[in-house]
Amino acid sequence: MNDDDSHAEDLPRLRLGLYIESLRARMPAPQYRLLMDVIRMWAENGGGTVRLRMDEEERELFTRDVQREMLHIMGLIGALRPGHEDRADHVVADLGDGEHARGALTLVPPEVAADPERLRTMRDELDAKADRRKRDEAAVEGIARASGMLPEPEPGADTDSGGDGGGERA
Repeated sequence: MNDDDSHAEDLPRLRLGLYIESLRARMPAPQYRLLMDVIRMWAENGGGTVRLRMDEEERELFTRDVQREMLHIMGLIGALRPGHEDRADHVVADLGDGEHARGALTLVPPEVAADPERLRTMRDELDAKADRRKRDEAAVEGIARASGMLPEPEPGADTDSGGDGGGERA
């Protein structure tokens, strides 16, 4: 192997490191720390989809821009795997709102990002999953209440369990 080959192998790691350092320089420190904590949690859990539960302060820090940066970093991390170097060129696409999923973002190859029909299909699939998850959570909660594992809700109390502020990010 010559020096050019070894430098080419280092390129994805160098690109990731440079991008993270540029974020550290341009992002407010609390947002940067939260972003790195989320990325660390995601990586430690093997990647994929994560469910985030955040307090009020964290939700304020986890802006749309921070979410976009998170996805971009995920692509750069994915590019570290041999044979997946093209993931560094993936772009963040806004899937828009469905009936059940709101403000979904995803990381896709540029040609997918340029295809509104493919993005709409992705949004519809995500929306259907969100609907199933919501129904499943309601069923499990109902079973837990019926079995005495959860107290009955207070009369007039909001029983929507979606107030955790977290959402799934793919």
